[in-house]
Amino acid sequence: MSLAGSPGLRGRTLRSFLLLGAQRVVGVAVTAAGSIALARLLSPEVFGLYAILVFVISLGVRASELGLGAALVQRRDLDPAAGLGVAFTATFALALALGILIAAAAPLVARWPGVSAEVTAPVRWLAVLVVLSSFRMPATVLLERRLAYLPLTAAETADTVTFYAVAVGAAMSGAGLWSFVAGALAARAVNLVVLWSAARWRPTFRWSWDELAPVMKFGFLFQGTILVGIAGDAVVPTFVTAWSGLGGVGFLNWASALAFMPLQVVSIAGRVLFPALSSLQADTTRFADATARVLNRVTAVLYPAAALLCAGADPVVRLVFGEAWVPAVPAVRCFCLSAFIGGTSTIFVHALYSLGRADLVFRLNVASAVLLWAVTVALVPWLGFVGFAVASATLACAGVSYTATRVRRLVPVRILPAVRVPLAASLGSAAVLAGLVAVWIHDLTSLLVALGVSTAAYVLFAGLIGGPAWRVEFLADWRTVLQG
Repeated sequence: MSLAGSPGLRGRTLRSFLLLGAQRVVGVAVTAAGSIALARLLSPEVFGLYAILVFVISLGVRASELGLGAALVQRRDLDPAAGLGVAFTATFALALALGILIAAAAPLVARWPGVSAEVTAPVRWLAVLVVLSSFRMPATVLLERRLAYLPLTAAETADTVTFYAVAVGAAMSGAGLWSFVAGALAARAVNLVVLWSAARWRPTFRWSWDELAPVMKFGFLFQGTILVGIAGDAVVPTFVTAWSGLGGVGFLNWASALAFMPLQVVSIAGRVLFPALSSLQADTTRFADATARVLNRVTAVLYPAAALLCAGADPVVRLVFGEAWVPAVPAVRCFCLSAFIGGTSTIFVHALYSLGRADLVFRLNVASAVLLWAVTVALVPWLGFVGFAVASATLACAGVSYTATRVRRLVPVRILPAVRVPLAASLGSAAVLAGLVAVWIHDLTSLLVALGVSTAAYVLFAGLIGGPAWRVEFLADWRTVLQG
């Protein structure tokens, strides 16, 4: 994953990617272990209830951000003393107002279909997260603009470890829904301590419309895109809850969390790509080459992870998480397809943002939200909660077509050559695992051996299909990292 024509930027980008990758390996390991523990300690109904609360809080958090953090990262020049202070003042004021509003409206959440009055207090405590979110933005902007990802990775690792340590401990003591609440609050507090210690920027309240106006257009489009996406996802806590109950929502929430774990590599790439590609937006040739290389390196990890999880979903769920979660297997497979295809689309979305074309992403999300509601409403009465997962996979296919076409019109990215090797090798390795599932896997040991064999098959297939040139490119990336 290299950025052509700029050795210094290439080296910093690769080192940042590997650093974030190491953090996500730790994060995924902790998440997997914590998820297994929580799945065995809590019921699908508790997961469903927390999913509804997270939706409410996420709406407040996203609405308060105004997209200013992303706009400041994308901006070529930034005055930390002025621009960042004004942006912080705006986001903090809005976050405080929304946090108070959510706390006051907590009794209304208890009237949600299938939700009891016991959620009122948890909602009010979780509303604190809306206010705390405004304190993350300034530190994150400063660190991302410097490509200083060591403190960012430390903060995220501490966040993940704290959440699951507290949540699992509370669940073992019988705290139920409060397990998630305690974990979320403790994790955010630890995250902020690490970020602010590293950024060394202290809150300053100031106001200047002249400083705020230049970033508002991009910020509104960026944040509008996120809010539209949340509006689309609202079909789960509303329509799906009404048809399938809290248990169905719990299965969906759990299945998506499991199937979307491979998307961690896309998240890593996005964190590094946005500031790195933004610096290349004036040079379309270098931008296109960098995007193609990123696409190749990311799919080399994303495709096999998603394909193998899809092929082995049934034994993974039965043997690792328990029989209680078997009804979610079809949803897991659909979400794996969404991760496989949608992860590719997300790389193109980051490229569009780096080119300043948040308007194109906004249009995509508006159309996706409308279609998600329409397809889900049509499928859930027929397929149950799995209908939402089918709708998600269907829209992922449409989304990748749109984003790929739009990126190709702006910069000459060669997409098919970039994904050819990972795509073919991952499908081959998934076929190997599917065969082993059918004839051999019967316990946890055989599952682990089969996953190892399938992973080795992927490496073998990639080497054979890609040939020496593919291996040489990876070695060149490593030399770039080591040379600095």
